[in-house]
Amino acid sequence: MSENALRQLPSVGQLLEHPEVAALVQGGARPWVTRLVQRVVETERARLRAAGDTEAEAAGREDLTRRAVAAVLVEHGRILRPSMRRVINATGILVHTNLGRSLHPERAIAWAAEAARHNLDLETDLDANRRGHRGRGVETKLSLLTGAADALVVNNNAAALWLAIRACAGANRVVLSRGEIVAIGGSFRLDEILRETGCELVEVGATNRTRPQDYREALRPGAVVLKIHRSNFVQQGFVEEVPLRDLADLCCGAGHVLVYDAGSGQLDEVAAAGLAGHRTLEQDLADGPDLVTCSGDKLLGGVQAGLVLGRADLVGRLRHHPLRRALRVDKTTLAALDGTLTLYLEGAHLQAVPTLAFLTRTEPELERMAGDLLARLDGGEPAGWRAEIVAGLAQVGGGCSADAALPTRLVQWRAPREEIESCHRRLRTGDPAVLARIGQEGLAVDLRALRDDDLPLVAAAVRAAWEHLPANRREAT
Repeated sequence: MSENALRQLPSVGQLLEHPEVAALVQGGARPWVTRLVQRVVETERARLRAAGDTEAEAAGREDLTRRAVAAVLVEHGRILRPSMRRVINATGILVHTNLGRSLHPERAIAWAAEAARHNLDLETDLDANRRGHRGRGVETKLSLLTGAADALVVNNNAAALWLAIRACAGANRVVLSRGEIVAIGGSFRLDEILRETGCELVEVGATNRTRPQDYREALRPGAVVLKIHRSNFVQQGFVEEVPLRDLADLCCGAGHVLVYDAGSGQLDEVAAAGLAGHRTLEQDLADGPDLVTCSGDKLLGGVQAGLVLGRADLVGRLRHHPLRRALRVDKTTLAALDGTLTLYLEGAHLQAVPTLAFLTRTEPELERMAGDLLARLDGGEPAGWRAEIVAGLAQVGGGCSADAALPTRLVQWRAPREEIESCHRRLRTGDPAVLARIGQEGLAVDLRALRDDDLPLVAAAVRAAWEHLPANRREAT
């Protein structure tokens, strides 16, 4: 593109002098607003270069200025809003990693807000008038709920596992079945995380079959054995693995530490919800591993945290490891976890912890919610749209259970494909955004992970999306 065409675009200084932009540059805002304007100008320059001379010359300086000012105002407004937008999860994936996993119980929210608002005895022993241990009360509750001799809270399960291997193995050998080298969210792979601890990672067995002898042959003095719960994939067919109890017996007899990554952090039985075969942390610990790690924001249903449970001497070693400080959690996280764990202690968790409430919903309840949503829309579908309540299957998500399918109900619309896609786009870009299901069958709202107070918001979002359909605009004119 020619420099002459680019000169049609106002400079940063000229934009800052524009009355609408100058109104934003008040007090101490000038430095960051100037940087914002610079970014807008750079974006507009890139756009014009891509478009070529014709657009810049046809638009003229006045139009380009108007466009740039509008862009600055939009970006300024966006910057001053919360960086994250509320999303209503109508996908049927209960523990959705990309949406923040488990919703917090109201008790956890209230206790976290109280912790944020006030000073606390976070690391102060008020009775002894000396420095205390961060998280001691929360870790005591964890040990009571699971039967662990001791417990430790860090910032997520990857950190918990990393710290456990670093503190227990160091540069020594860590023995792991090839069938348990999982890939987790994004591009992270378990073997990459483990190698960052400095250990010598030794893979044993085959992808589909690992036997006790495979572990025995790989053990050396000081070696740590690691077992991973395959929560985000399933192996079927000609497969074999060493049960946790048998592996614990093998390690105990040979004097080796066994670390078990339990993954989802389940504190209560969920077989009645369709998750047969899932084990609680108490059951895992009873099988004899030295340390068990898990997440706090999956089936436990609380805040993001990594939990380490097990032998007091080993947990103590992790607690006093120099890198533990880099992995610790803040007071609000501890308070939220405290509130969630207290619900379990009181026996109030099945209804008060949202993830568990979603898991244990009955089909009649889901049917009622679907009917409520349709009633709120009151048959106001555009011409050519047809709504119905259909049965479907929801997922646990979050790497908690790869093969569990939960019966659910969907409010599903069939319509012309371009209108379905337009409506889906409007729903996911609204505020709040509604993330729905879209497929060959049409557009669907899954009720399994919705709350009753979400329904009026979903209905309003669907109505607003319908109003933007081209056919409705033509009818309005």
